[in-house]
Amino acid sequence: MRLGLAVCMAIASGMLAACQPSLPATLEFVDQSPLQPKLGEITTLRFRAIDSRGQPQPGVRIVFETQAPVSGVEINPPESVTDVGTGIASTQVVAKGGRVSSVVVIARVEDLSVTSPAVTFAGSASNSRQFTFQCGSIAGNGSGGIHAIGAYDETRHLIAGVKVNCIAHVADRNGDGIAGAQVSFLTEAGTIGPSATSVTDVVGNAQVVYKTSLPMPDDVSPGTFSWTPLNDETHTGEYIAPLWMHPFTWQDDPITGYLAEPTLQEPRRPDPIRPGKENNPRDNLVSMIAVTTGEEAFDDLNNNGVRDAEEPYVDLTEPFVDNNDNGTWDPKERYVDANGNGKWDGKNGKYDPITLIWVQERIIWTGWPHDLDRGITSRNPKAVVRQLVPAPTGTPPRNLRNMLKFDAYVASFLLADPWFNSIARNGEADGCENGSVGPVEVTTFLKGQAFTYPAVTLMSYAVKDVRDPAANPPAPDYPRPIAYSVTAPCTFTASPEQGHGVIVFSPTVEGTIQ
Repeated sequence: MRLGLAVCMAIASGMLAACQPSLPATLEFVDQSPLQPKLGEITTLRFRAIDSRGQPQPGVRIVFETQAPVSGVEINPPESVTDVGTGIASTQVVAKGGRVSSVVVIARVEDLSVTSPAVTFAGSASNSRQFTFQCGSIAGNGSGGIHAIGAYDETRHLIAGVKVNCIAHVADRNGDGIAGAQVSFLTEAGTIGPSATSVTDVVGNAQVVYKTSLPMPDDVSPGTFSWTPLNDETHTGEYIAPLWMHPFTWQDDPITGYLAEPTLQEPRRPDPIRPGKENNPRDNLVSMIAVTTGEEAFDDLNNNGVRDAEEPYVDLTEPFVDNNDNGTWDPKERYVDANGNGKWDGKNGKYDPITLIWVQERIIWTGWPHDLDRGITSRNPKAVVRQLVPAPTGTPPRNLRNMLKFDAYVASFLLADPWFNSIARNGEADGCENGSVGPVEVTTFLKGQAFTYPAVTLMSYAVKDVRDPAANPPAPDYPRPIAYSVTAPCTFTASPEQGHGVIVFSPTVEGTIQ
């Protein structure tokens, strides 16, 4: 008489081998949870035994092993028995190394086996080297490149509410975006806050809206650019100004000294509207920071996924808003007290696998020139507008350019805002056109969005005889010479987010068509 399974289970362990169920007809992979495990996270794999009738088979002992040895990957338990009713046995896999790992698990019953899909482990703690914070998406969601917004009118009056979207991106040391990370923001001037949430989305992005408002940016003294800024236990090593401001071309008067050898001295000028005020570009350079929890960056020289004692790392100070751009914290500057000791601390001289990591973004508030800013006078020794082509001649100076029939040329002039910053240009159609008197037309020669902001902008536009030399019938003639003049209106868009438009007129160019 054949013993039933229930009877066999009651027999002593020495007899149990004779009561094992028959081999299953097939094995199958069921599922994996979670589908995208992070490094150090446990993922569960389930397999099912099927008998010859196509039904789940309970009581089958399944052994688990990796298809090939993978460093740092563990399987637990290495074997399991299928459940009653479902015929399912499961095991758990964890990758404990700090590097991306991929493993295939084999479930085996004697000579019968089935393999799982490749299980890839990626993602770990937020990493300071992979933490970015930029304003203005110009190349898709999460990108950045809007470095200036129009915040002042020509009288230096604040235009509140000019806004731009800023995005912090949080990723681990392998570059994988981290979802659900809490990100905090602080700013020197204006306001910054969540537009929807300050928690990163599925690709690791956290978006906020930045707006112009009180408080105003700190008024700072002119400085000197250096390629080797101080980098010690209390200094971050940041440049005095971001490279998109072209500080390596700085000189005292960038309009008069255009194309001259740079001195690296920050531009500066007396303000003709506000007596006693000295304007320089960084007066309106606003610092802001994003802060989250993560690990300090390190160089994994032996590729083992963890920092070893001899491997270089990036030691961070406590987060702070660098109002005066000197690379260290000063009294009255906002900071985050990471260790809760009631004061700002610099670098602690050791590698921190868990700390507050932070990144800085800077943006310029710009205005546009008043008539008092444009020409050199006793109260305005440094103008912010200068005609280049055609060059001024005569007394009083005039910008003259005589043309032949069907002629054309490119006019150009230098333009800066009252602080020697390029005016914010955030529209695809921004540039100079129209504004002519006489038989000429003016077209935009240089237009579009600005990506960098030197102290001055070279503005250009084309002037040509309005008649078409290829016209059929031929273009009509007219008595010559005939006078023309051009004062081209140049458009500047304050922000990509519903930003207002500003018109600044070019210097007048005049002449005759012979």
